[in-house]
Amino acid sequence: MTAAGMHHVMGIDGAFPLLYVIWLAPLVGAIVLFAFGMRTTLAHVHAVMRVIPALALCGGSALYLLAYVALRWRVSHTLSRGRTTASLGFVAVWPVALTVPALVTVALVAAVWVSLHAYELIWWREARAERRAIRAQPS
Repeated sequence: MTAAGMHHVMGIDGAFPLLYVIWLAPLVGAIVLFAFGMRTTLAHVHAVMRVIPALALCGGSALYLLAYVALRWRVSHTLSRGRTTASLGFVAVWPVALTVPALVTVALVAAVWVSLHAYELIWWREARAERRAIRAQPS
């Protein structure tokens, strides 16, 4: 997408770099938080997680999905029910992460991610098939 096209999508004129960073910063920050949480977790898989690594692991995943939902709302004015629900699932895993071994927490976080992907594969199957059929038609 060209810069002019991105200006149109984001509804901005002249302030493209600043708003681009503002919308992508939570996504990048969430990835960094998740990576910190995962690194700390994998270093001590049998220990109970401390507050900060548990928050980084669960909160980073939730922040990523919420930032994606916010960006999608900004671009198309639609909400993602599955991603919003999955982010709430990550928030619900956080208190559990403070009481179970770290490896169990990783399994719970992975289960929420897999559930989200399964939901999206099942729920959006027909829409993907329609898009593929439109692309396959000769012009």
